Order: sequence, then C-alpha cells, then structure tokens
Amino acid sequence: MKWRFAIRYLTARKSHSVINVIASVSLLAVVVPVAAMVILLSVFNGFESLVRDLYKVVDADIEIRATEGRLSIDEQICREVGSGEGVEAYSFMVERQALLRYRDRYTTVLLRGVDENYNNVFNIRDYTSAGSADVWLGDIDRVMVGEGVAYDLGIYAIGVNDVEVISLGGASVGSLIPTSGMRGERMPLCGTFLIDSEHDSSMALTSLRAMSRLFDCEGRADVLLVKVGEGRSPQRVREALAESISQPTTITLREEKNESIYAIMRYEKWGVFFISLLVLVVASLSIIGTVIMLIVEKRDERLTLYSLGADHNFIRGVFIREGLLISGVGGIIGVVIGVAVVLVQQYYGIVKMPNGNFLIENYPVELQGVDLVVIVAAFMAVAAVVSMAATYTMIKRNS
Repeated sequence: MKWRFAIRYLTARKSHSVINVIASVSLLAVVVPVAAMVILLSVFNGFESLVRDLYKVVDADIEIRATEGRLSIDEQICREVGSGEGVEAYSFMVERQALLRYRDRYTTVLLRGVDENYNNVFNIRDYTSAGSADVWLGDIDRVMVGEGVAYDLGIYAIGVNDVEVISLGGASVGSLIPTSGMRGERMPLCGTFLIDSEHDSSMALTSLRAMSRLFDCEGRADVLLVKVGEGRSPQRVREALAESISQPTTITLREEKNESIYAIMRYEKWGVFFISLLVLVVASLSIIGTVIMLIVEKRDERLTLYSLGADHNFIRGVFIREGLLISGVGGIIGVVIGVAVVLVQQYYGIVKMPNGNFLIENYPVELQGVDLVVIVAAFMAVAAVVSMAATYTMIKRNS
C-alpha cells in the first residue's frame, strides 16, 4: 500500500513546475556518481587483470626452491614433479645478474638460464617482438633480450649480432678488480621481447647449458617453475607437490610472490570507490529537497489520509519510499550507463592509452558482478538514510 501511494505521488502532476525541476536534478545527481563508480571500478579491474597477465609471462604459477643451497636436476625430482596431479609443464631455471656487451656498450641484466621446457611454462612467444624465442638451437646457445636492453646496447637488427655475456661467477668477495673471476662468452642474439618497461630494460634469456658454463652450476638450478593445468587449483597442486617432492623445498604461488602489488591495487580500487561514494552522498542531499517539496505539495492529501485513519508511521513510510524511488530510478539509469560505457570500451576500444609505446592500445576495463552488487547496495543505503532524514524532519509526530 505504501509503495502504491509513493508511486502515485511521484508520477502525479505537480502544481509547481519547480518540483519537477528539483526532482530531475536529484535524479541526475544520482545517475552521474553511480555511472562514474561503475566505470572507475571497471578500469581498476582491467589494470589489475593486465598486471596479472603480465606477471604470468615472468612468474610461474608455482615456484619450487631448495630450502638450502640449490635444487639438484635429476631424474627423481623430474619424476616427482612431472607426475604431480594438475602439473601441465615444468622447467628448471638459473637466475643471475650478468653484464652484456655489444661493441663498446655495456648494460647489466637479470639473466635467466632456461631449459627446453621454458616455452611450455610461459607464453614468451606471444611477447616476442622480433626474431625467435628459442635460445636453444642444437649445440648453439643463443641469447634473447628485452627491447629496452637492445636499445641500451645499440642493437637495431636481429641475426647479425653477437652479444658477449659476462659473469663474475668465480670472483672473490674482497677483490677490487675481480678479473680473475670473470667469465665471458659470445652468443648470437636470437630475438627480443616486449612485456613491460620494467622487464624489457632489465631481463635477458639464455640457455641453461650456457649458464652452467658461465656460473659453474652444472646439474643444479635456482628454481623449478611449474605451470598448473587449466581449471586446476594452484593451492591443491602445491599441496600435492609438497607431499611428493623428497628434497627439502619451499613452494610459492605466484599470488603469494606478488601479494604486495595486488594488495596495493585493491586498496587503490576501494579507495577510489569510497571517494566516489562520498561524492554520491553529497549529491544525494538534493533528494532531501525533493522529498521536502513533495511533502509540502501533498499537504492536503496527507490530511485526507489522516482522516481515513493513517498514522505518522504510514505517512513517513510513503515519503521514505518516494525518496527510494527517486534514488532507485537514478541508480538504475547510472548502472545501465556505466555498464554500457564499459562494454563499448571493452569491445571497441574507444579510449586509447596516451602512451603509444605501451603494450596495449586501449584502456583496459573489466566488468565484475560483485562491483555492481556493492554499488547498488551502497547507493540504496545512502538513499534510505537521506529519505528518512528528510521525512522525519518534516513530518512531526504531532502534525
């Protein structure tokens, strides 16, 4: 009954046109912040998904490291990991700081020595910008660098350049000029990759065989990288690996390794949400004016309802619902506009990234149902508080 009166009062013709203007402004004041909240949260979701995808190129689903020292590369650990439930692929890797030299230019990189299975764990081929991602070519060991590293070295062509890889694998800690520990080897440059500015300017790949010679680590690896099968739970795969591996190891998920980055992105996302919610609260104060004007407008109808036996609680309930109707209509319109803008950006890429050198061209967006539920619940809660404040202020208990 209260909802029927509220809908009737809201849609009925008003005696003063200013009430229609105030109601329209109140509606618009809800539409804009709600639409903005949907768009902003979707943008943050898009960037978070982009970051997660980028880390999939450099961090495996699961990393296994020896508790002390290095992992032994032998048939036993290969059998234990390869037969693990949910393991799609695995690869041994050695990771060291190294110096690259091309002609008269030098640069330091994080050098990864990988085996033949590396490309089965990471989709590095999808990020190869020039040349090949195969650092193994029969008995020839090759090197692959990020585009930023190639730029620092002054390399502008693939296939005609040999890069010297220099290590300090045998240097003593106290040596002032540790030339006795330096090992160098010239390798053909097989290709370049483009992931992001951080890794493009600091990372290079070569074969595990070459790393064994340069850093004297034959038969040992720093880390064992594991790719989890599609649809499998990384947590359950980790638990199974922990039971099957006989060597003392530490097993880490990619989410755990980068938890601080993901946490910061979540804090930023919900920080923006609460700022937008504050804007919505301020904008929703205009609903108070609309409800007050409607209460004044319907003074005669209120008296009629009182004479028919309605009490103050009934009248308050009618006008509280009227405020909820205004907010609800505005919120629904805002959600529809926000979802439409996000979908258009997602499928057509109308808004471009300002930096043409970024990995993607369009602003990333991702619509999540949880965000829509939170937004709807937030603006309805704001609408309820504002409507009750206006109604209880104007309708006195003894009026």
